[in-house]
Amino acid sequence: MEVMGNFHPLLVHLPIGIFLFGFALECYCRLKKTPLPSFISSFTLVTAASFALFSVISGLLLAQGSAYNEEGLSLHRNMGIAFTLGAFGLLFLQQSKAVWSNKVFLPAYSILFILLTITGHYGGNITHGEGFLFGQNEANSSLSIASLENAMVYNDLVKPVLDLKCVACHNEKKTEGGLLMTSPEWLLKGGEHGPIFSTNKDTLGTLLTRVHLPLEEKEHMPPKSKKQLSSQEIVLLEWWIQNKACFDCSTANLEANEKVALALQSFLEDNSPIKQWEKTIDPVPQDWILALASKGITAYPITFGHPMVIVNARGKQNLTKKDFKLLKKYQENIVEINLGASNMNDTLAVFLKNFEHLLKLQIPQTPITDKGMEYVKSLDHLLTINAFATNVTSKSLDIISEINTLENAYLTDTQINKNIMEAFVAKNGKLRLHYISEDTFAQTALDPPTILSKTDFFRDSLAIEMAYVFENASLFYTLDGSTPDTTSVKYNRPFSIDKTTVLKAVTYMEGWGLSAVAEADFKKSNIDYSKVELLEIPNEKYTANGGKSLVDLKRGSTNFVDGMWLGFEGKNSEAILTLSKSEKVNSMAVGTLSAPASWIFYPIGLEIFSSNNGIDYKKIAQQSYSPEEPNNDVKKKFLEISFPEVAATHLKVVVKSPLKNPEWHPNPGGKSWIFIDEIIVD
Repeated sequence: MEVMGNFHPLLVHLPIGIFLFGFALECYCRLKKTPLPSFISSFTLVTAASFALFSVISGLLLAQGSAYNEEGLSLHRNMGIAFTLGAFGLLFLQQSKAVWSNKVFLPAYSILFILLTITGHYGGNITHGEGFLFGQNEANSSLSIASLENAMVYNDLVKPVLDLKCVACHNEKKTEGGLLMTSPEWLLKGGEHGPIFSTNKDTLGTLLTRVHLPLEEKEHMPPKSKKQLSSQEIVLLEWWIQNKACFDCSTANLEANEKVALALQSFLEDNSPIKQWEKTIDPVPQDWILALASKGITAYPITFGHPMVIVNARGKQNLTKKDFKLLKKYQENIVEINLGASNMNDTLAVFLKNFEHLLKLQIPQTPITDKGMEYVKSLDHLLTINAFATNVTSKSLDIISEINTLENAYLTDTQINKNIMEAFVAKNGKLRLHYISEDTFAQTALDPPTILSKTDFFRDSLAIEMAYVFENASLFYTLDGSTPDTTSVKYNRPFSIDKTTVLKAVTYMEGWGLSAVAEADFKKSNIDYSKVELLEIPNEKYTANGGKSLVDLKRGSTNFVDGMWLGFEGKNSEAILTLSKSEKVNSMAVGTLSAPASWIFYPIGLEIFSSNNGIDYKKIAQQSYSPEEPNNDVKKKFLEISFPEVAATHLKVVVKSPLKNPEWHPNPGGKSWIFIDEIIVD
């Protein structure tokens, strides 16, 4: 009998779905003034009423000996029985030939719909906590406190975590495992399995043991369907319990190692302007980002999904008023602008005053002068300004001294005398003025050469050029992926490649040594495709041009909102490439992106399948890749996989996602992303 009771969670959803479907059909047909066939109406009602009866029986069996609150259980049970009787009554009305029955049929249907909703609400309260449907059973906000100084460990830190993540299942109305977690007295008493805190410092105890169980384990706490504890919250609980689960101690009383200190810091309230703007400002539309990209200006959120954005127009020498008018459309979203090495001048500087939320302004190596700097002092939230290698004078020091929020100013290689800067710093201790002598900026190492080509992809051959600012520098390169040195091929003139090539190049001058390595990855693709089918649908924000994006020979940039990438959140990417004809293939390369700050990571594996009929697929290759080490870089690369040559007309590609952010990430365990932009088959 107990086993039959366990079927209640499964059975209870069937009458709900069937009944709602039937109600929707009745409303739709009446709206269209088209009678619903009687056999369809009676079938839905018979099925819904029958499954409702089975649900009531299984629910009564499940409730025997349960730890559920009797008041909530009684309401759910009685309303479930009332709905079941009502469903059979509604079936009687549907079958009746009386005129009055047709008039009351739909109103009765509507009343039962409301009754079903309320019944579901009380059922949700039992299994998911108070306020499941009409209220909020579990707070979505995270723990935050104003100050750590002398904060009470239990009242200010531990209790809010337990209330957020545990009390929904361990309260006076629902006592899972006989455990109440609403007060210190009940916590110390424990549940039906005894105390939840260990008296032995070397053991975890019941509570922490269940927290550390794999998510798939039945006894894992909180349950898989509930909001999970963050890594910082787990550290907090471990620290508290290891200190004898004290209920009256403060943070000042307990020693905290570095790990605990970092966890505690994460609970401090973020009252920064950017946090406040996040609550009130809507994200920018994708169309605006693409419009900027078409003008050579990139914009991307400071973190994934955040409404505030960073704008980069560095090196753009044709900035116009129209560009700034386009930026002005979403001026309140912009917190950083990089205009370095652009034609930004005093005339265009008038537009700077529009960006009321600007925190960081970069205008190095631009024609801007003191006149243009006048427009900066109206920026009430500015924290950093970089005017390196501009023509500003000491007058600009007076201007920036009026910006109360300013913390850093970079003014090296300007018209400001070093002695004047030193005097200014002595007078304005709060502002960090970064200035160093010109010879510090003298080049001590060679930059790598610039590799020039029309595209990353080609069919027959591709012309390659390389350049360097100093004419007397020598350039050396390799085409096999090896690291070049002065014994490698010397670059004298443009050359062509006719196969997939990894080009690496360095700069050398007598007395300077070798530069860092410049690298470019060129892919040859001479295979035509008749169709590309995505088996997993990308997130609606990152659909690019659908499956065609994978074979259009256009590479996405490191700006993942450039409209060239397919983005997948918390799942793998799968696609079938249908070739125009049978081809012999032996390798594949998949273009990928990594931007950990935006929750985007390189894939951890590839699987390749081949078929000649599009139905029967055989795995021909599999490759795993190590998870990424801690970093905050934005970069892209091809993942390459080779396999024994095979003839095929269909290739299935599975790109495996890490699925979750790694432990070193600021939001460990959150859904991670993979971004795919091009697949090259050879």
